[in-house]
Amino acid sequence: MEFYGLTLRSAALLVVVGLLAAGCGSESPVTESAPSGDAPRAAAPHPEQGLIEGLVLSSRMLARPELNVIGAQGHVSVRSQTNPNHYYISRYVSAGLVSTSDIIENDLDSKPVNGPRSDEFEEIYLHGEIYKARPDVMAVVHAHPPETIAFSVSSVPLMDGDTAVPVWDIRPVNKGQAGIVNTPELGRSLSQALGSNESILLLGHGVVVTSRSLSGVVSGASGLVGTARLQQMLISMGGKADLNPRRVIAQPNQAPQPPPQPVPIVPVANELSPGGTGGGQRGWDLMKRLVLKENGGSIPTTTPAGPQKAATPEAAVRQDLVFASRMLASQELGILDFAGHVSVRSPSDPNRYLISRWSAPADATPEGIIENNLDSVAISGARRDEYREAFMHGEIYKTRPDVMAIVHAHTPEVVAFTQSSVQLRPVSNGGRFIGAGLPIFDIRQFHPRASIIDSPELGKALASVLGNNPGVLLKGHGFTLTDSSVYGLVSRAYNLRMNALIQQQAIKLGGRIAYLDGQVSTTPPQPVVPTGNGGGRGADRTWEYWLRVLPLNE
Repeated sequence: MEFYGLTLRSAALLVVVGLLAAGCGSESPVTESAPSGDAPRAAAPHPEQGLIEGLVLSSRMLARPELNVIGAQGHVSVRSQTNPNHYYISRYVSAGLVSTSDIIENDLDSKPVNGPRSDEFEEIYLHGEIYKARPDVMAVVHAHPPETIAFSVSSVPLMDGDTAVPVWDIRPVNKGQAGIVNTPELGRSLSQALGSNESILLLGHGVVVTSRSLSGVVSGASGLVGTARLQQMLISMGGKADLNPRRVIAQPNQAPQPPPQPVPIVPVANELSPGGTGGGQRGWDLMKRLVLKENGGSIPTTTPAGPQKAATPEAAVRQDLVFASRMLASQELGILDFAGHVSVRSPSDPNRYLISRWSAPADATPEGIIENNLDSVAISGARRDEYREAFMHGEIYKTRPDVMAIVHAHTPEVVAFTQSSVQLRPVSNGGRFIGAGLPIFDIRQFHPRASIIDSPELGKALASVLGNNPGVLLKGHGFTLTDSSVYGLVSRAYNLRMNALIQQQAIKLGGRIAYLDGQVSTTPPQPVVPTGNGGGRGADRTWEYWLRVLPLNE
């Protein structure tokens, strides 16, 4: 695999010291990150300031659309160069927002060396256990690109040259449940399955890539995702694919030749020519320039501020509803088009809900929010600018007191499953809420000539088919999804689309698929009370990420 023309093996030879000497190691002070909720504390420059800045660069590079490896989820770490029994990783924040103030130093038991923290990743242990087992590894990335998840659940192997990337199934060591690597024992199991390989797929969960340098882990992760995309293309084209066109073909009567030895690439100290010293270096230079340009020419030292918070709790909920509509209508999330709608239950009166006036979701505004009763009649009096399908919201809120937010969308990847005999089934961790399958609502069974849910009777019918499920598919029309918070709703809708996309990719590969049916934990999720403007953990991390990277106030 390659990163801008350089093979992964060669890229691994680009040691961190040389790269950081090329401009990462500035003298800007590090801000020591305090536990969640406390203000960052100024500190003296860190002894490994350059390495920390390189970790920030790597995280943001992998989150950029040019590479599109990490997105709102995933994390990168790097081993300390002065103490191999320590490593650095960001606090619980999306990779695209990482700054030097977010970096935590852990020992290999994944314990912070400066005292307990409440803002570590739950999957921190996969990093520590890999560093324990692999002293050659200097950097680790865990990400969830859909292409790699599709291969992880397929019997068709993802080939890296002539080698199949191994797949680790968490279920045999996690009481039969799919899930995340949130204990030291699971981290050890993963590291044992990784063995001496550079990468490994996690069933239904993504990929882990290791390297001897930060540049190598960036090139390795982006290269493996590119390889997965290419292999999918080759399979969809049909015919016979040569998955390793650089394989040396022995000639008749020719003696076996030893494999070529990689040529070390030594960066020029303190200064790089415009083209760098190799293809991988050019890639690093380009991505570094883009990250720096995005941040005013310097390494980010603080997390970017989100939109200004509303003055009151009621205004904050209205603002969150607008942001949710605009997020789901963005190209990045791809859930809503010019149609569809989002609502939230009123935090002050459970017998009311808030929904935008009839407009494209991307055009939602706080001033355009309508407050309805559960009969879907505006509190201020009947209006002509209500969505005709508002009745589905009111009737669901009537029958489901646990539901705090609802979205109705016509996302093509999901609509395809409503019109096919192929059932939408969970293939990703994010899609495990699908369980044994979402029910399908066929409006023709309740009104032979109706096409949308434009009456209280049809709203009641939809709510009855939904039952206690998290969502319902509308045959030939779309889906309606619920959640206990607007933040969780946005994340769940995105995960539903990605699960549908991944399942379609896995089907195209042509092999058997290891679905995650029946692997949902029996422990019910704890309800989340909307507080306005995000915060906390879980789905709120993705909310905070999208809140900062999407142009939601335009």
